[in-house]
Amino acid sequence: MTKDQFFDMFGQIDATYILAVEDVLSRNSKVVHLPGKRIVRTLLIAAVIASLMTLTAYATGLFGIISRIIKDPGSEIQSGTLSSEAAEVVDSLRNVHHRDYISLSGVTGSPEYQAAAEWLAFKGSYADQKTAEQITEGKTYYEWRDLERSFAPDEPTKEICRLYQVWDATMWEKLQEIADKYSLSLHSERTPILGDWIQMREHGKYENGSFVISGSTTIEGQGCIYDFYMERAGFLPCDDMTASCADEYEEWQYTNSHGQRVSIAMRDASTNESWSQFDYLIFYSDDDATMTVKATYGHPLNDNATDDKAYAERLADRIDFASLISAKTPEDALVILRGD
Repeated sequence: MTKDQFFDMFGQIDATYILAVEDVLSRNSKVVHLPGKRIVRTLLIAAVIASLMTLTAYATGLFGIISRIIKDPGSEIQSGTLSSEAAEVVDSLRNVHHRDYISLSGVTGSPEYQAAAEWLAFKGSYADQKTAEQITEGKTYYEWRDLERSFAPDEPTKEICRLYQVWDATMWEKLQEIADKYSLSLHSERTPILGDWIQMREHGKYENGSFVISGSTTIEGQGCIYDFYMERAGFLPCDDMTASCADEYEEWQYTNSHGQRVSIAMRDASTNESWSQFDYLIFYSDDDATMTVKATYGHPLNDNATDDKAYAERLADRIDFASLISAKTPEDALVILRGD
């Protein structure tokens, strides 16, 4: 949640106190200049207002999945020359090119959220357009993609384009335009994290200390493997997380064993009459980074002893989010996650 959103919620409060709240929220060492004892009184009131704002934000879900969903419904291609075959192919690929996503950095209104939403929408619409053009010209729909990135002027640019799935010069120009519009940087390199034994192709660490890894722990005597995303502020994420059936999640706030306030979202994803399956998302943010945990858990349907919400809370208890943000390297963060 941005500071502007905080202030919009409290438009009738005296401006002096609002300015003081901004100092509190910004951790600003400079305070509003007031005479004598009024400084102390003002800061006390500001602290109370800031606390109420935070509680209100949690109560309305402004730190959770509600404010992190990026919807990309797609749009109709406006072309009088679109053949019926092209229209059919584009329609068949709609669920591939257009999805709902979870913002991995920032919430609604933040530069990171807005940039990610704009980039994902452009990628989907551009894929529709190129697919239609290819089919209309009698070509395979995916042949427009330049897998070698020959349009890129140098190797560093090629690497950025690989990370963001940029396939031609038009996409590269658009990516730079969006990053500049929101004053964000682009990731330039992803490398393996030493000691990560569950190394997948899309996992690794970035040049700014952001990372994606798989973690594991034991909950109620059972192993649990989860994906862990940590994205530093000020960058347009190159990773994306799809959000299947986002409106089906039940969400609540929870204070974990480390005293950290997190938002937990749970969805019943069961498809088998004898087996219960749940998808979990855990969110934690501060001014420096956003962390997202994604996990799946299942058990026999007649296992009445299992508390599915408590299972998610135990997973949140296992993670010291604040320590992960302050870790000097992703390798250090991996050690913290393992509890070594």
